[in-house]
Amino acid sequence: MQPLPAAAFRFSETLLVATIGDCHFPDDTVEALHFPKLKKLAFQRVHISERSLHNIIDRACPALECLLISKSFGFRCVQINSITLKSIGVCDSYEKRGIEFKELIIENAPHLERLLQVGITFGLHVSVISAPKLETLGCLTDCTFGPTKLVLDSIVIQGLHVDSLVTAVHTIKILSVDMHTLSLGVVINLMRCFPCLEKLYIESRGPGETNLWRRKHRDLIRSLDIRVKKIYWQYYRGIKSHVDFATFFVLNAKVLELMTLEVHEDDYNEEFIAEQRRKLQLDSKASRGVRFHFTPEWSHHSSWCFHVHDLDLADPFERKEPYKFRE
Repeated sequence: MQPLPAAAFRFSETLLVATIGDCHFPDDTVEALHFPKLKKLAFQRVHISERSLHNIIDRACPALECLLISKSFGFRCVQINSITLKSIGVCDSYEKRGIEFKELIIENAPHLERLLQVGITFGLHVSVISAPKLETLGCLTDCTFGPTKLVLDSIVIQGLHVDSLVTAVHTIKILSVDMHTLSLGVVINLMRCFPCLEKLYIESRGPGETNLWRRKHRDLIRSLDIRVKKIYWQYYRGIKSHVDFATFFVLNAKVLELMTLEVHEDDYNEEFIAEQRRKLQLDSKASRGVRFHFTPEWSHHSSWCFHVHDLDLADPFERKEPYKFRE
């Protein structure tokens, strides 16, 4: 890798957004860096030492609000102590190139609102010690390559499995999950972790579990306060496990406002949609004002795809393209 070119420092005093990629940061170069107005910074496939990375975050960028670290190496652990950061996006690398990024520790981030996993991880360990304003989390996944371990207050989540729950976190309002095997039990456990959850994004390409809930979760339904208002589901196929999963929310989510189901282009027709509306028992919905939308699948879209410009969006998972709805 080539070192960062000298031209990168030409506008350092006025620069607001910077994406740095495919280069090497020598330690002596970092000592001279100063970006007093920089608000958004992305590292993509960058070789940088742990000391230099922390130097840039803690000292060189005093106004930094959005940080993206993607497929970079030369450091094992990133520790965040920042009073300005509002959004963090991370992605470790599948390539073995020296010291690998394996741990993110958010020690003190009083204004952090969004914590995003922006690519398939390979065993990244994320610990959130103090982030009292954290509202958006994702994309959590049960990916077999090495799922992320998330420690958030007293909650320990390995992939999508809740290993420990002592005290729920009430600040999380937006959650995105990527499930190889669609499981209602997993989502219910996550809602118990985050009882104030308002928006749920689901991506599930694989088969589903049985997802029968009337007997299995009968006692839980009486006590579970479902506050979800919006559900967006990619790769809805209309098979029984998917229908059973969806009807749990149709029949029990009393404040649900919108459920959007993205279906394969081949299934996107009037006959399929009419059949699904019948199977989902929409006439018996728990929420009177809820709307149900069917939209064709856009194969290029994924919850994984983020750029540094997306990190300061109020909801970075929300679709920016115009929907093609069928009610």
